[in-house]
Amino acid sequence: FKKKSYTERLENLFSKLNNIKYSISINSCTSALHIAFLAIGLKKNDEVLVPSLTPIMCGTTIHLAGGVPVFTDVDPETFLIDENDIKRKITKKTKAILAVHMYGGICNLKNLKKICKENKLFLIEDCAESMLAKDENNSLTGTVGDIGCWSFQAAKQLTCGDGGILTTNNSNLAKRIR
Repeated sequence: FKKKSYTERLENLFSKLNNIKYSISINSCTSALHIAFLAIGLKKNDEVLVPSLTPIMCGTTIHLAGGVPVFTDVDPETFLIDENDIKRKITKKTKAILAVHMYGGICNLKNLKKICKENKLFLIEDCAESMLAKDENNSLTGTVGDIGCWSFQAAKQLTCGDGGILTTNNSNLAKRIR
């Protein structure tokens, strides 16, 4: 009987809590976002659609991974990514959509997943401000997208001072993230 490390215990408990197959610890949500973009194979000049009202690291991590952040409008009622503007801004260069759940608002994951499926795009979720939150379809954040990125920074709902975690149900993405 081998005692599991604190990291392994955290990852297992986080997966169980969120009903997701793989949880992988990291030092911050910023690093989690950067790794997510690398894991999906973001290449030079690939575009990622990101809301214009978002923390700066959402755009900078796309840039650091070699991609181009394409800022979309936000819905004036929810302050979340505008699904209609997403549809207008998808091009042949678009590789992914970054759903940023913030200020207690949760993106409509069903709609975003449908857009991604129709356009063969990845859906990355920034769940830094949405621990155990559900959208209007009762979908739990971090479980619908291809990768969920979480923060344990001091101002978040679940904190240990700093840190983060990535979640996915895709074994290939989990291997690439590790």
